[in-house]
Amino acid sequence: MITKRNLLCVKVKEKLDLGRILLYEPYKNILVNFRELCIDIDAKDFDPVAKVYDGLLSAPSEIREYYEALLGVTSYYHHSQGGRGKYIEKKIASSFETCSLDIELSKFPFWLEYPSLHKKKGIFTQQGLSSNEKKILRTIEWDWLSDREVNADVGSIIQDEKAMVLVELKNRVDTGGTAGRREIWTSEKFGIFVEYLKSNKKLFKKKSQRIFFGRIA
Repeated sequence: MITKRNLLCVKVKEKLDLGRILLYEPYKNILVNFRELCIDIDAKDFDPVAKVYDGLLSAPSEIREYYEALLGVTSYYHHSQGGRGKYIEKKIASSFETCSLDIELSKFPFWLEYPSLHKKKGIFTQQGLSSNEKKILRTIEWDWLSDREVNADVGSIIQDEKAMVLVELKNRVDTGGTAGRREIWTSEKFGIFVEYLKSNKKLFKKKSQRIFFGRIA
């Protein structure tokens, strides 16, 4: 015997606390209309406010449907742990030739020596590398000498200016809270880079060479 369940109302509404009662009807409205969008091709949009908030109306017409599918409908956009941040990092890295993602300080020599391979590994993981490329990864000659690792979400090498740019992405205002933003500038994130620059500490060793943060000796 098949038992019918009301998936929208697992708990009795009247027994919910005030905070959940306030969310009950709006959330139910989203789910009901989401169901209609899935089964009825003629169903109308149900959240005009979100369309403006997410910038859907200003998106180019050629990518609007893709953008709406990613941002306006799926829980992938609304759930901070759904992998959306990593997706955005890969899209940024894919859009710029010298850009890469997951920049670890301990892997700086690899990134600077093989920027294209570093980028490919970040986007496609090791499964997307050839046997020769995997061999290069296994035979990197630089040894990491420090014990304080730090990483940035995205980085880019600017050859003409002999510089690099490191970026930490916070793509939602409600993700991570105040602590998630404070760590960027304190000793938990970019503060470590600043400390290394000030101390000129030895970070890597390659045979007879030692590389400091910013120069080779």
